[in-house]
Amino acid sequence: MKRTAIVIGAGVIGVASAYALARRGWSVTLLDREAGPAMGTSHANGAQLSYCYTDALGSPATMAALPRIMGGKGGVSFGIDFAPDYLMWLAQFARNCTAARFRRNTLDILELALQSRDAMDALCDQHQIEFSHRIAGKIHLLYSQAEIDRARMVRDLKRTKGVEQDILPREELRQLDPALGNLDPTAIAAISTPAEVVGDPLLFCRAMKGILSREYGVAMRFNAEVADLADKRPEAVVTLATGEELRADVAVVAAGTWSNRLLAPLGHKQAIQPMKGYSFEMPLVDGSPRISVTDGKRRIVFTHLGDRMRVAGIAELGNATTTIDPLRMEWMVDAARDCMPEGGDYQRTGHFWTGIRPATPDTKPITKRASNSIAINTGHGALGWTLAMGSGERLAKLLDA
Repeated sequence: MKRTAIVIGAGVIGVASAYALARRGWSVTLLDREAGPAMGTSHANGAQLSYCYTDALGSPATMAALPRIMGGKGGVSFGIDFAPDYLMWLAQFARNCTAARFRRNTLDILELALQSRDAMDALCDQHQIEFSHRIAGKIHLLYSQAEIDRARMVRDLKRTKGVEQDILPREELRQLDPALGNLDPTAIAAISTPAEVVGDPLLFCRAMKGILSREYGVAMRFNAEVADLADKRPEAVVTLATGEELRADVAVVAAGTWSNRLLAPLGHKQAIQPMKGYSFEMPLVDGSPRISVTDGKRRIVFTHLGDRMRVAGIAELGNATTTIDPLRMEWMVDAARDCMPEGGDYQRTGHFWTGIRPATPDTKPITKRASNSIAINTGHGALGWTLAMGSGERLAKLLDA
């Protein structure tokens, strides 16, 4: 008899979890409160599959910047909130800002990212799936000698895991892409990662919807809001807002920041906080780079998606509002123009979006079995798209054990 699973959340994490289980023979039902997959946090994120750029957010540099980013309005800002959960999260985050924990957390995330890359490659080898997926390469801009020194340390750390990265001076960047001659003149170097990949997460989830249903028999229920989750050993009971009850051997909570609404009543509350991000798109111009660009100073990324340029960024910790703040969006458009004046047609920006990313104090996602009938796959922060396939594989192996 087939084992049964209900996956709650049809973003990239939920879709990857459903795929990893279904291909192992599980009978899977995928639920989401929206009308289709990837309508929330996964909808229009940065679209970079940054398998080699997995630096933990907590670091000595971040700790030194805390006075500036607490209550600030730059690319990274931590809200001021005296709620106990928030203060506890900040305390745990501060403990993860040591050099030793930064190295350990970065390597742990890198290991998962490389597993995720292998899982994505295996998926693409087995199924024809179109989601603007290509090896684009990536640069991460550096603005000072101190940044270069830190980048060299992290590069050497990742080389122990076989990652190919290098530090290039500004004058060599045009050899990677002629458009990089139009960068912010204060950038003096960049981390170059030739093997980095891009892909549209919305197109991915839409394509996977068909593959999961057609080839693996996954049942999909959209406009299906979960009102309650119960651990009725030996099975899980999921109650929808309509009152309908669904039962399975295991319920997988992959609902991002909202996971704790279901987990907390069961005693499984996780240390996650909302981290709000934004994105916009614009038409390409002759000066648009095909290579991916990350600007750490402004906390924005540029991703060429074949027919448009997507710019994503901003990390507002503690902000769970889903409305678009026009001032923040204006700030990001101006920041993108300052970084790369010829990056796209800034007179025709559109497709403005915001998403709430579930952040953990150590930047590492939470993929675990909470009980025999409840599993958790959340807390991926800004790396959800990058880590999705690997997290799905880890989840399935846990449940198969």
